[in-house]
Amino acid sequence: MNSSKVQDLPSDLRQFAYVLDKIHFSNFSEEPFKHIEIFDFLSEEHFNAVITSSHVMIPKSSNSATMIDNLNSHGYSVLGFPGCTTSVRHYLRWLEGKSGHHNQEMCEGFGIAFRLKNPKNKILVDLCHFFASTIFKKVLEDKFNITTPTTIDAGLHKYLHGYEISPHPDIRKKALTYMLNVNPSSVSEDLDIHTHYLVFKPCKRFIGEFWRHNTNYDRCWVPWEWCNTIKQQRRNNSIVIFAPSWNTLHAIKLNYDHLCTQRTQFYGNLWYQDVPNLPMPQYDQFVIKPGSKPKVKNREYSKVLRE
Repeated sequence: MNSSKVQDLPSDLRQFAYVLDKIHFSNFSEEPFKHIEIFDFLSEEHFNAVITSSHVMIPKSSNSATMIDNLNSHGYSVLGFPGCTTSVRHYLRWLEGKSGHHNQEMCEGFGIAFRLKNPKNKILVDLCHFFASTIFKKVLEDKFNITTPTTIDAGLHKYLHGYEISPHPDIRKKALTYMLNVNPSSVSEDLDIHTHYLVFKPCKRFIGEFWRHNTNYDRCWVPWEWCNTIKQQRRNNSIVIFAPSWNTLHAIKLNYDHLCTQRTQFYGNLWYQDVPNLPMPQYDQFVIKPGSKPKVKNREYSKVLRE
């Protein structure tokens, strides 16, 4: 990494300069789509400081309400996030089997997510500042050849049991996504809490082709059964970074005991500043029945269906 760029970091953030090097010199993987995956992303010292911090290693709770109170007392706030409710009351009722949810066609879960809003541990304060820094954003943009203006949104998240997003490639406004696992449990890699990276089954590949050739339409969620998981991001202290495209299918479905530990990630997005809202055909518009015609009237779409 250019030493002049490192000097652009505030003095208290230069301890993370090695992270910039890891991204800069990393190789791309093409399976199942173009992305970077880096193991042992944080140094052992920094990683251990993160996972043993009071904000990450939340004490075991006797029930979900108490656990959420613990999260609140440690500086976490409910986060408006895809696949999640923002109502703690509704979430607790769902856990008790007393309520349904808004997306039963696509997902079985009813999740809730939290972002650390008020970190106190120095390592978390420093990392949150670093991941929101201009130089970190610039290194990501350079690595993925992002040349149009973006904004960054990043934070430390915890996701509770039931959180689910069915396979999706991300909308066109999103320029980049990264997910860094910082789970405090020593058995986290064995838990059912990890992001899936997928491909369409052969009979559904035309959907990806539609997204690739029709940039005037946005990309939607699709059913799990239309896709095959190629790999999961199980390794702790691993990061996956990718620029959303027509084939960047990923998904998550949490099924675990969040009273003992919680799925925890540094999560961030770059967002394009100048991409407008686009019409989004929903998954059921891609259901082809004998004798039916495509609901999306588009010449390129019809061409893809014939191939």
